[in-house]
Amino acid sequence: MAADPLLALLAGALLLATAAAAAAASCPHTNLTSSFSADLTMLQHQLRGTVRLAANGTCALELSRFDLLAASPSARFWAADGATTADLAAGRVFSPLPLNRTFRNASLELPFARPLPRLLALYDPDTSSDFGHVFLPNGTASELDTSAAAAERAPTMFDNCIPLSETETYRLRWTLNASAGTVEIGLEAAVGSEYYMAFGWTDPKANSPAMIHADVVVAGLTEEGTPFAEDYYISDYTECTLGKDDSPVSGVCPDKVYEDGMNHSSLVYGHRRDGVSFVRYVRKLDTEDAKYDVAVGAAEEMAVLWAIGKLRPPDTLRQHYLPQNHGGPRNTTFGFARLNLSETVDNCLGPLDADNKEDQERIIADRETPLVVTAAPAVRYPNPPNPDKVIYINKKEAPLLKVERGVPVKFSVQAGHDVALYITSDPIGGNATLRNKTEVIYAGGPDAHGVVATPKELVWLPDRNTPDLVYYQAVYEQKMGWKVQVVDGGLSDMYNNSVFLDDQQVTLFWSLSPDSISIAARGEKKSGYLAIGFGSGMVNSYTYVAWVGDDGVGRVKTYWIDGKSAAGIHPTSENITFVRCGIMAARYLKSLKAELRGFFVSSTHVKFGVLALLLAVLQPLNAKFRPSKPVNGEVPSRNRVLWEYLHVITGRSAIIVGIVALFTGMKHLGHRYDSENVEELTWALMLWVLSVIVIVLCLEYKEVKRRIVDRSFRGHWVLGNTEEDDSVDLLHPDGTARNSESNASGVMEVQLEPLNR
Repeated sequence: MAADPLLALLAGALLLATAAAAAAASCPHTNLTSSFSADLTMLQHQLRGTVRLAANGTCALELSRFDLLAASPSARFWAADGATTADLAAGRVFSPLPLNRTFRNASLELPFARPLPRLLALYDPDTSSDFGHVFLPNGTASELDTSAAAAERAPTMFDNCIPLSETETYRLRWTLNASAGTVEIGLEAAVGSEYYMAFGWTDPKANSPAMIHADVVVAGLTEEGTPFAEDYYISDYTECTLGKDDSPVSGVCPDKVYEDGMNHSSLVYGHRRDGVSFVRYVRKLDTEDAKYDVAVGAAEEMAVLWAIGKLRPPDTLRQHYLPQNHGGPRNTTFGFARLNLSETVDNCLGPLDADNKEDQERIIADRETPLVVTAAPAVRYPNPPNPDKVIYINKKEAPLLKVERGVPVKFSVQAGHDVALYITSDPIGGNATLRNKTEVIYAGGPDAHGVVATPKELVWLPDRNTPDLVYYQAVYEQKMGWKVQVVDGGLSDMYNNSVFLDDQQVTLFWSLSPDSISIAARGEKKSGYLAIGFGSGMVNSYTYVAWVGDDGVGRVKTYWIDGKSAAGIHPTSENITFVRCGIMAARYLKSLKAELRGFFVSSTHVKFGVLALLLAVLQPLNAKFRPSKPVNGEVPSRNRVLWEYLHVITGRSAIIVGIVALFTGMKHLGHRYDSENVEELTWALMLWVLSVIVIVLCLEYKEVKRRIVDRSFRGHWVLGNTEEDDSVDLLHPDGTARNSESNASGVMEVQLEPLNR
């Protein structure tokens, strides 16, 4: 009994010493404990990760299972007071670690020497882009208690993950809650938005894994971008057919269409980011539905199946999303596996990297077709954070707008008087000139606002000086719009007429000639084909059907439709011409409009240019047929004289007309592209022409002077000149005069010898 107080005293002293050592080692800039943990929310770049305070008590945050697609060089870990655009803009760099590389299941340590911020984000200040963030308690007791009570994992984080397809473009994530008898499952795939993701358990009574009688959940996103997850039961290898006249339901059908069937999966969360679809749902391990569901053992290894394929949206006859045949090889678009939910496994290395990351809605502007600009609540804005209300174009939320140089873009602004549209070089907008002195405004401004009753018409003509990437934004609010891609011409320049079809999802182009019609269609690839029909209705109509095969080759065929079933669609043999590489021609051969629309010489520049080219072509032809040159002493023939005059006049005229074409071209350039420096360029061209003229005149003057001097020099040596002094001895080296009498008395001897002896 005497030893008990002594042991208690020693234990108390040990606890005090341990507490003192822990207090000495704790970080003075935060009251967070080592047990604190929070997940990063994913907004962009497939961000995942868990944030903890360093366990050793140092002032550092530890990131585990950190995934991130490569960002821009300016992106950093960012400290801010909140997640709004203004709070992030007023924040500061938390860590200098650059984020311009891909992180794959990485572990990082971020030291800090100041009190922790309210918000830790991954942020790009150049584009005001928030990739994701986590809220950190400020250290007060009340907030620590509230934060601990309300702590929940991010919907994109799970305990386990395995790749399903061999290409590792389809993954399964799950978290088992055995005590509650549920499992939360996450399906993610780098596929198109029109694809479904299916996962489930096979019939345990089957001798080998098969899809028949399997219990699966089909997940995906609707055409509006809303996620869904629903139970399906597979009774046949066909698309779902609803029973009629006592015929049973068969195929891949939702549980709800079967008798006494119910949907036992509950959607938790879903999104589409960076070209990757993600859906999270929860289901009971045992739904007590032995007819259409499979009871799953928490610690039992069972056979599972998966598939990805295109999704058929609902119509007037079928009110459910129906998965189409997955096609493709095994382990690529479908497959089987063995899975034990209680095992801990993480075989997913890094984030999914889709080929097409910017797959949001797109709008392609066409000539004389107005783009309706409105404003509505933000649902899936591509560059968070964003205001509650953003810009819609043709009923699409902040789409990627594609325009063509030289093609006028007409906007019908109906977003309200508080939303003024303008085209800018700044990715954030909101009257960026106040903070960005280099901002260039290409169209619009404070006056470009209107309502439905009185819309404001704004016309913008992109020219050769317009960059490949600009932005449509609002003057009074930041980040309401998105990107504008500027390209060099396309279908709207190749055809005379166009019209929107299918709620502006398809655009039909055509040009008429006396004996034929040229047709082109452009639409979003959300199904396997694109059909354009001519007639009063679908029945008794003539239809052109175009599609892209699995080999990537486009095909076009014609059909006559006299019914609403497959038997009522009959192929025809119309003489049609499929233009190979038509898209490439539309993109890169815009300059060859004369081949498509005829040749026009209406402008002064074209007239002088064509005349200069004709004169330049005549010169070598003229040289080809020139008459022969007369020999010395002969008089030139009449044809030779006429040819020389024609040659000189044609050459001089080509030079003069070419110079005039240059000046008219500069004037035309100013009218067409509204270039501000055309006048300066014109003066520079004039100085260049005058310089060439002066140089030519100087050279001509020197040549004429040389000829005069040469002609004068030769005139002193003309034989037969009567004024020539015969006394000059031409054979004497110095040409001295000969004295006839000086050698009269002398003897001259001349010796001759034969050349050949």
